[in-house]
Amino acid sequence: MIYLKKKKVLLLLAGVLCLGMLFAACVPKGSPDENIFRDIIYTSSGSENLSADDEALAYNEYMTIHKVISITPTNVAVFGQLTQEALDAGVDSVRVSGGGGTTDVTEVCTEEYFIIPFDLPGTRKSNYAATAMKGEEEIGEPLSFTAPYDSTADTRLDGKGVSVGNESRLYFSTYLQDYLSAELYTASEVNRIKSMVASTYTAYANRANGSEVALIYVFLPDMTTLDPSIFREEDVAEKNENLLTRYEQVVSAVRGTRAQVVDMKEILQAELDGGKSIYDLYRQTDSHPTEYTSFLMYREVISRIAAIDEDVVPRTLDDFTSETDVLSKGGDYVTYRELDPDVVTEKITLLEPKTPYQKAVSGLKLYNDPDSGDYSLFTSVDANDGIDGAAERTLVTTDRTPLPNVLVYRDENAVAASLLLADSCDQTMLARSGDYTISLTDAAQYRDKAEKKNVMDSIVVFVSESNLASAFDGMAAG
Repeated sequence: MIYLKKKKVLLLLAGVLCLGMLFAACVPKGSPDENIFRDIIYTSSGSENLSADDEALAYNEYMTIHKVISITPTNVAVFGQLTQEALDAGVDSVRVSGGGGTTDVTEVCTEEYFIIPFDLPGTRKSNYAATAMKGEEEIGEPLSFTAPYDSTADTRLDGKGVSVGNESRLYFSTYLQDYLSAELYTASEVNRIKSMVASTYTAYANRANGSEVALIYVFLPDMTTLDPSIFREEDVAEKNENLLTRYEQVVSAVRGTRAQVVDMKEILQAELDGGKSIYDLYRQTDSHPTEYTSFLMYREVISRIAAIDEDVVPRTLDDFTSETDVLSKGGDYVTYRELDPDVVTEKITLLEPKTPYQKAVSGLKLYNDPDSGDYSLFTSVDANDGIDGAAERTLVTTDRTPLPNVLVYRDENAVAASLLLADSCDQTMLARSGDYTISLTDAAQYRDKAEKKNVMDSIVVFVSESNLASAFDGMAAG
């Protein structure tokens, strides 16, 4: 009996050893510690299989599908990237088909990446295929992917929802509402805005006690106001061309006062007419204007300040060198849409001053991390984070008494322009980004005491079309 028990134990041990050797033979060479039971992500024939450790859903020699994004429960977008082989082969678009025959869309690729939105046929996940195209010719095998149904997906409520337009171009969803005149002021509200601006100027001029002052409003349109071709045709089919936009309402109202108005829509349209592209004026992967547009905003403001102060020496474009083709990884569109900043990139142009900025200006943090290619604006307004951010409430003093003192209100789109302005002035009070409560107390506190003035020389208010509500809803309400 003892002998039989020992024999059974030995046979059991031998079986275990054989099974161990069998499984060991299945482990890829050079990876003895990897889990052989990892899930394998399915791709179509002709493409390669990727392990679950890889970020991509599928790829072949012509393109990679990185992810499928749920925009709303029944609207998704496939995000991918063309390879160099595809570019060399002349691939100019990607076709997405499937969903039980409900989807067949082709998107032109102006960049290496593509973001193609489409609707799901129902409330269940559906299968699709993406094919690289050269005109009408299919290049390579299709890639298969699954688009999920996500009942929790919904539009952001903070105004930072990102939509996908033609040719994978990104924009904030609120821009479409602005373009369609979805929200307008009533005639009474427009009159109240006009009255409030007029009253602010009168009170400001009275405090100046005879000194010449300027209240300057600078309006910056949405990128899509200048180039509505970014929108998909079906999204703007119902636009009423007879309606004013809220931007036009406000600009017209402020023009009816003694405040000075800079309408950047007119200036930027002239740039487009002169041969500039929309992405010379606005960032492609980020919602903010380019440094060139920031300079144009500065130029318009400083010329008006110089008209009342002969000591001002405005910088011109000749005072800068252009550093072109700087790789910028990602941007706030990319961040809010949760895309890969290493894939969604753009080439930007930086304006480097030939004469360095004043130390009080150069010490303010404008970009997140240029050393790593992150040229997103540093928009923190936390005064306790230990960082002197350019968007914070900041008093910039350059100790050049003959130059003017200026009070500046702005949003994120004017942070760079406001720094250029501060560099040309003696003392500049930069309000926190997004703060539009004009304070004549501040105008008096930070006046040029050496020249015995009662108030600061100018008040400048930068307002973007997307932030009109922040600046004017309070006035409209009375």
